Amino acid sequence: MHKIVLAGEHSLLIYFSKKIDPNLPKKISNFAEQLIAKFPSLVIDLTPSHTSLLVSYNLNLTTYQQFLKQVEQCLNTFEYKSNHAASILLSIPVYYGFETGFDLERLLAEKQLDLNTFIDIHSSVKYLVYAIGFSPVFAFLGEVDSRIRAPRLVTPRIKIPAGSIGIAQSQTAIYPIDSSGGWNIIGRTPIDLSLNNPSNIDKFKIGDLVKFYPISKNEYVKRGGKL
Repeated sequence: MHKIVLAGEHSLLIYFSKKIDPNLPKKISNFAEQLIAKFPSLVIDLTPSHTSLLVSYNLNLTTYQQFLKQVEQCLNTFEYKSNHAASILLSIPVYYGFETGFDLERLLAEKQLDLNTFIDIHSSVKYLVYAIGFSPVFAFLGEVDSRIRAPRLVTPRIKIPAGSIGIAQSQTAIYPIDSSGGWNIIGRTPIDLSLNNPSNIDKFKIGDLVKFYPISKNEYVKRGGKL
């Protein structure tokens, strides 16, 4: 069941579900592609999320009511093409160390796990890209195993180093640049995910998969990682 609400002077928000579902990202991405293909002159921007799609449109060429009707018609005739694009699996190296994982020691104590078990749990999952956050390379990945889930920090950190891997509830993510944040930091990747590298703009796409794999401290440093 779809629900469309006004989301600003020239934007509307389409809800595809009330609950997060691993089948939704591809479906929302697929609909977004079809919508912009059908109305290339009207659609200005598309922002997919876990359960919704924010659509910004050109008010100089249409009105809210006219565009709403067009979007509703598109939804009514929408046919999900499950094979429209194969998911890409991205492998990300991570050094799970206490020097890089600021919350790792605390989480091990809270979860009553040893370091190797924690690493195995986090790195054994192929995480789905559910949504893109404040940056084109900040991907919300899920779902984290219930054994290592943890709520956001009560007091966010002012600075989290670029490449840090975090956990917040059922999601995990990589901080592409130095920034503030309240996620539990468990390690760091030596890979540069900043927009200094233009190819990173399309690094993560909704519906793709991400797999972390552990590396040693020596390998992390050798690959340019900072402690």
